[in-house]
Amino acid sequence: MTEGRNPGGFVPVDAIFAGSGATCVQHSAGEKLREARGRLGLTLDSAAARTRIRRDYLEALETMDPRGLPSRAYCIGYLRTYAQFLELDDAAIVEQFKHEVDTQTGRAVPTAPKEKREIKLPRGAFGAVLILAGVAGVAWWYANTASGEGAFADVPPPPDAELSILEDGLLTPGTDWSVNEVWRNLPPPGSTVEEVVLVASEATWVEVRDGSGRLLFSRELGAGQQFRGMSEPGLTVTTTDAGLIEVFIDGTSYGLLGEPGIGVDEFPVDAEAFAVAELDPELAG
Repeated sequence: MTEGRNPGGFVPVDAIFAGSGATCVQHSAGEKLREARGRLGLTLDSAAARTRIRRDYLEALETMDPRGLPSRAYCIGYLRTYAQFLELDDAAIVEQFKHEVDTQTGRAVPTAPKEKREIKLPRGAFGAVLILAGVAGVAWWYANTASGEGAFADVPPPPDAELSILEDGLLTPGTDWSVNEVWRNLPPPGSTVEEVVLVASEATWVEVRDGSGRLLFSRELGAGQQFRGMSEPGLTVTTTDAGLIEVFIDGTSYGLLGEPGIGVDEFPVDAEAFAVAELDPELAG
């Protein structure tokens, strides 16, 4: 029997692969770099000195840590130089390194493009929006119209409304009027129209009406203020103090309207009335 041989003929499994260099573990690119450096008996400092690559870069290549490496282009260049220095297949190391790093960082994992979400309105929604917009527009218009009518409801009528013919009863609706009746108070063509001027010496209330009873003037005259109108038949004046009103007809003064402190009611002030009053003073009173 040969010396050292197992008499039972049993051979351990680990003895079969001992020293064969075979391994069932797939080494990473970084581990291959580290093992190759160890076989050459080099440290990181000595390898960095001989390759002129920074020590922290070499360490990052061996630990497969992309955070400690420069940009991708510089990293691949350093890796290729380091693999050649360690007498490794630089092309294979580079490809393995890129694949493993991309896998670790997630770059090699294909991702489907994100689908853009489109906001779609349900069918008929556009028409509903148009209908609502139309209803809102009509409501807005109606509200503005209603508020516009109410805004002027409390405004008092203009002063001219006091002179309304219908209000004074001159023209009654439904009544037939002849042309002569409508124009009876106008002077004949070619005649001279005289002017009546009432001048107040102090503040007093004055009301003037024409021959038909239509109100021509009704307010307080201050001191020095005047009323001017045509001298027409039937023109009358009502005032609280006739002694404060001086009458001028066509530029001629006819004196005071009456006695001071005494009021008059519908006193005639046309030129014809004053002419009669001059002839017969008793008729004027």
